[in-house]
Amino acid sequence: MDKIKRGELVVASVEEIHSSSVELKLVEYDAKGFLNVSNIPGLWIRDLKKNLKKGQMIIGKVIHIDHLVEISLKGISRSEKERRLKDYGKETKAIRLFERISNEYKISPKKIENEISLLKQNYGSVFETLALIRKGEEVNFSEDFSELAERFKTGEKVYEIKGEIELHSDKSDGVDLIKNGLAELNDIEGSYKGNTRFLLKLKTTNPKKGEKTLVKEAEKVISKIKSKGGSGEFKLL
Repeated sequence: MDKIKRGELVVASVEEIHSSSVELKLVEYDAKGFLNVSNIPGLWIRDLKKNLKKGQMIIGKVIHIDHLVEISLKGISRSEKERRLKDYGKETKAIRLFERISNEYKISPKKIENEISLLKQNYGSVFETLALIRKGEEVNFSEDFSELAERFKTGEKVYEIKGEIELHSDKSDGVDLIKNGLAELNDIEGSYKGNTRFLLKLKTTNPKKGEKTLVKEAEKVISKIKSKGGSGEFKLL
């Protein structure tokens, strides 16, 4: 309840309609609210049930906070209502995306709920958090979510394609030839495994295309080493 601020515009769902008041659920908070007939524009007072339906989403301004949150429909412009509903729609979609991706990584619902709460505290909303990621800005996630940033950036599942390349050169500058060859790999991460073997990794949203790209890039390196009298082999893992 302490998260809700007086004067804030909130999105509420109509739960019950009475002759002089309306019971509400504040959909972005775990809170109940109510709307007194005196805080409804005059046109609606004449026939409350004709103008409000159970399940209807409305925008109201918080005027009092106690065990229930009292809201008013007065003094809110049409543009304010439209903007608030639009923001709510964007946030709802962002949360669904966040939950769906987190579920793919087998993260528990409780951890997902806690992370969403932290992101709202730190960045204002989940929508704003994902917007920062897409701009390439750094976002601080909890440990369980730290590897999901790239996935959140695209909204698509990211696959990691791995392969092992083995390169040989008996030339005096053979080590430099191999280093230079690996340095020419495009968007591929290379790491030393031991002896003359290297692990290559490529992240992609298209696994079939990613495999072809990794093979092509590896063959390019091998071809360059062979042109200098060396040899090489590559295999997908």
